[in-house]
Amino acid sequence: MIIAAFILIAAGILLFIFTPLFDPRDDAKTINQISRREARRRELIEQRDMVYEAIRELDFDHRMGKVEEDDYRQTRARYTAQAVELIKSLDKAAERTDRPAPKPQGISDQIEKEIAAIRRTRRKSG
Repeated sequence: MIIAAFILIAAGILLFIFTPLFDPRDDAKTINQISRREARRRELIEQRDMVYEAIRELDFDHRMGKVEEDDYRQTRARYTAQAVELIKSLDKAAERTDRPAPKPQGISDQIEKEIAAIRRTRRKSG
């Protein structure tokens, strides 16, 4: 009799635990939407980091005298504009996911601060 009671309790617990896995509600749709948003956010972050790296390389090449002043200014302005657009897209993505978006003093200032921080860490490690 006690064994039958334990079996019924165990079956009830297992049913309670595994019911959400087989629930036909829209959970899968919600998970897919979240996954797509997260993938898009990661893609934007990766693109932003690539633009930052391009700016760092351009700055280095300019300091080494490999890039003329006019080309440097035009290219840096183009990269900065790309970074601004990517940061705006990231802010919009953060708003959609109910994450608090960072409040930068200015997007250009934020870009410059992040580039400077990366440069400092590279100087320390290199």
